[in-house]
Amino acid sequence: MALDIDGLYRAAEDGRRSAFETAQADSQRRLRATLSQIQSTYRDSVTQAQTAARISALGQEEKLAAAGLNSGGAYAAPTSGYTESSRIARDNTLRSNLNTLSARRLKQEQEARSTSSSEIAQASQSYWNGIADLRTNLAQTKINQYNADRNYELSMKKYQASQAQAAYSQAMQRWQTYGYVLPADAAILGVKAGTQTADKAYKDAQLALSRWKALLP
Repeated sequence: MALDIDGLYRAAEDGRRSAFETAQADSQRRLRATLSQIQSTYRDSVTQAQTAARISALGQEEKLAAAGLNSGGAYAAPTSGYTESSRIARDNTLRSNLNTLSARRLKQEQEARSTSSSEIAQASQSYWNGIADLRTNLAQTKINQYNADRNYELSMKKYQASQAQAAYSQAMQRWQTYGYVLPADAAILGVKAGTQTADKAYKDAQLALSRWKALLP
C-alpha cells in the first residue's frame, strides 16, 4: 500500500489550522473577560467616587451647620454664596474623578484590545509560516521521491540491459563453441537456429555485441 504523502501533509495543515483557530478563540475569550472585568471595575470605582462625594458633601454641610453657615441661618445671603461655592467645588472634584476613571477605563480597554490583536497576529504569522514550511517540505519530499524513483528506474534499466547483454554474450559463446545457433539461443541472438559461425550473421552478431559492450558502463 503506497504512502499517501499528500494526505499526511493535508492532515498536518489541518492540525496547524485547528491550533491557530483555537489560539484565536482563546485570545478573543480572554479579551471579552478582560473587558468585562474592566467595565465592572469602572462601575465600582464610579460608585465609590459618587459615594465619597456624597459623604464629603454631608460632612461639609455638618461643618457649615455647626458654624452657623447654612441657608436657614441668620446670615442667609452670605451663607448661600459660600455653600454654593462649596457645592461647585465638590461637583468639579467629582467630575474630575469621573473623567479620570473614564480615561483609565478607555486606556485599559485599548491596551486589552491591542494585546489581543498582537496575540492573534502572532498566531496567524506562526500559522502561515508553518503552512509555508509544510508546503516547502512537501515539494522537497516529492522531488526526493521523484529522484529516487528515477534512479531506481535507471538502475533497473541498466540491470536489465546488463542481464540482456550477458545473456547475448553467453549465447555468442555457445554459438562459437558449437559452431551453430542452438534453438534456445535463436530468440536471444535474433537469428535462426542452426545458423553456423561461417555465416555472415555471426560476424554481424560479434559487431553488435562489441557495440553493446561499449555503450554499457
